[in-house]
Amino acid sequence: MGAVLAAEWIKAHTIRVHRVLVGVAFAFPVLVAVLVAVFTPEPRVVFGSEVIDLISGTSVVSLLLLACLWAINLTAEYAHGTIRVTYAAVPSRWRVVAAKAAIGSLVTAAVIAVTFWVAWWVSTAVLSSRGSSASLDQVRDIWATFAALIALSVVVSLFALGLGLIIRNSPATVVVTLLWPLLIENLVSLAFTLAGVDEAQRWMPYQAGITAVVDDGGGDILGRPWGPLYFAAVAAVLVGVGMVLENRRDA
Repeated sequence: MGAVLAAEWIKAHTIRVHRVLVGVAFAFPVLVAVLVAVFTPEPRVVFGSEVIDLISGTSVVSLLLLACLWAINLTAEYAHGTIRVTYAAVPSRWRVVAAKAAIGSLVTAAVIAVTFWVAWWVSTAVLSSRGSSASLDQVRDIWATFAALIALSVVVSLFALGLGLIIRNSPATVVVTLLWPLLIENLVSLAFTLAGVDEAQRWMPYQAGITAVVDDGGGDILGRPWGPLYFAAVAAVLVGVGMVLENRRDA
């Protein structure tokens, strides 16, 4: 299994588009946080909780980019036929999928963790230079928020992998990955609401995972830890269905 993991790591970090997506995913929250810190008209009334909310929200956008990365990482192998070589070397297909899932989850979690704290450190340094007293002491449940974000990063990687296994086409998988939280879940929720099903929005898996990052529960959301766990269950089903289809299809 170690050799399979090493091979997947080589595939992940030697392809240019992967490096570009990681770079953009890292830079976006940092730049937004810095720009807000520089141009906010009243830096003295900006508190740590507001900075964390900003970083958490922009990190969710970064997760979409990283999800696209892992979707491309898998589906590009089908497009270029390299998956045949991979499966010829490793006939047990589940080992290849497990290695992709492990590398994707670890890299995504690491990128998000580094991005989160770099954005915090840089933005608060700028705010401090402008007279703000923003600090982690002002943030309620900071570690719970951070843990929810890391958990969401792992689940999103598995979610993209499951879609890739099912669809097997890079453009289509990327489109579905992006539109799922932005459009598909909203349309499904609206349809259920019009049909008289109340609180349909709380059962939309991607939204449940996202809202758990910025809210610990209450109202019409699942909160922590149920939101990420529910999204993880949906992602696991997608990976399971994709694995069944993968074993029945030709490479």
